[in-house]
Amino acid sequence: MPSCNAANFATDTANHPNFTARLNNWKSANSCVHTLVSGDCLTEEEATCYSSYMLDQARSKLDADLTSVYQPDTATVAVFDSNYQTTMLTGLVWAALGTTVLYYAFTKI
Repeated sequence: MPSCNAANFATDTANHPNFTARLNNWKSANSCVHTLVSGDCLTEEEATCYSSYMLDQARSKLDADLTSVYQPDTATVAVFDSNYQTTMLTGLVWAALGTTVLYYAFTKI
């Protein structure tokens, strides 16, 4: 089967009419089979494409989560932690510099 993009099915009313309503029927009924008469369920091609699309989305999210687990130094949490620690260290340096300047200002004046 050629690659498909299920994200475009909702806007393609010519090839996939009432896709959202048929998708909801397909999700709610486990044995929903598309018939030529009723047309209230996804076609075999649409169901296959939508399932593949959702599996790809879940796999992309899982890959991103696994990357943050196995490569913590490049993870988003590590970047935020590094920024936080840099901010705290900079604050300490400014506090030390400020108290040193005040000490010399009051003792030498």
